[in-house]
Amino acid sequence: MTKTEKQTRSLSEEAYDRLEGMIVSTELQPGARYTIQQLQQQSGLGRTPVHDAVKRLSANQLIYVSPRSGLRIAPVNLAQERTLLPLRTEMEVIGCGLASERATPQDHKILRTFITDLEASKSELSLERFNFTDRLLNKAILTASGEPLLANTLIPLQTLYRRTGWIFHTYLGPGASMATMIESHISLLRLIVSGDRANTEKFVREMMQDLSSMLLQVRQSIDPATLDVSLADMTVRTGIAGPIN
Repeated sequence: MTKTEKQTRSLSEEAYDRLEGMIVSTELQPGARYTIQQLQQQSGLGRTPVHDAVKRLSANQLIYVSPRSGLRIAPVNLAQERTLLPLRTEMEVIGCGLASERATPQDHKILRTFITDLEASKSELSLERFNFTDRLLNKAILTASGEPLLANTLIPLQTLYRRTGWIFHTYLGPGASMATMIESHISLLRLIVSGDRANTEKFVREMMQDLSSMLLQVRQSIDPATLDVSLADMTVRTGIAGPIN
């Protein structure tokens, strides 16, 4: 690989990270349409790396690409997320369980550093910073699992649920729920490092049950136009106001 190719790949990775972060935080609004030029402006990166990132985001079902209508950010699909939650649960159980058995000393060093940093900053950790850390942490656990093929399916799923989590904590979740979430991640890391596969897998299943509750609360309480901005201009006639014909 030439120096230019390495630089292009690095910028493409940076573009993916930036755009994925903007999708998770809904800075790129669910259901909204954008052009490559607009994504360039918002990411601050050039056409080639942004184009590469869009291809990956499209493959991960985070952006829909249409030759006629351009790019559309995937809406939040709660029905899909409820359907896929059992699949994600089993994959998380496998990944974390294997990590507890297969983690190398290098993996332990990385995971212990996450524990230390989360412990030190949990009282002041913003949702944005936590999501960034959570993404890195998920990758570290998958690396420790020794099963790289898990990442192909699991990482895109984690991104979808992270966005829904962002919406939940921004619109509904009290501050205490953030603290609970951080404590749960610390507890999970301690179990993985301990090498206790059975209790690690049990704990992961409990964490996934919390996600099911979150999805239900978002469905019950969040305006659907927040989950898909294309619904914002939808006209609904209830008969409560206006003339009676």
